[in-house]
Amino acid sequence: MKFSSKARYGLRAVYELGKNYESETPISNSKLALLSRVSEPYLEKIMSILKKQKIVVSKQGLNGGYILSVDPKELTIGRILTALEGNLYTSDCVEKNCNQVNCPNRNVFTFIYQSINATLNKMTLYDVLNKKI
Repeated sequence: MKFSSKARYGLRAVYELGKNYESETPISNSKLALLSRVSEPYLEKIMSILKKQKIVVSKQGLNGGYILSVDPKELTIGRILTALEGNLYTSDCVEKNCNQVNCPNRNVFTFIYQSINATLNKMTLYDVLNKKI
């Protein structure tokens, strides 16, 4: 499984917002793009997705920008990546009905899928911020 650039950059941006969570001060799109090492237009697309998923909120005006809408202790890495990638299926065998009877791949890929999702849904942004991972 390989995550897209959208997921990688989005996770970086959320990480930067998480570092700033306690201050409740919005980070501008331009500053967040610099911190996340991504272009502003691409970051704006990513942030739009995260806004729709209620992970971030945007503040308008002179001191506007983005802030997390979820406490880092409650925000799982699984939620962030699923918001950006959709379901994190490892194979069509998991997502769709396998068209072969007794196909061994289905069991293998289902186990991998369940293991990855269980791990990502236990891991929080707080854990990442505090280097517990």
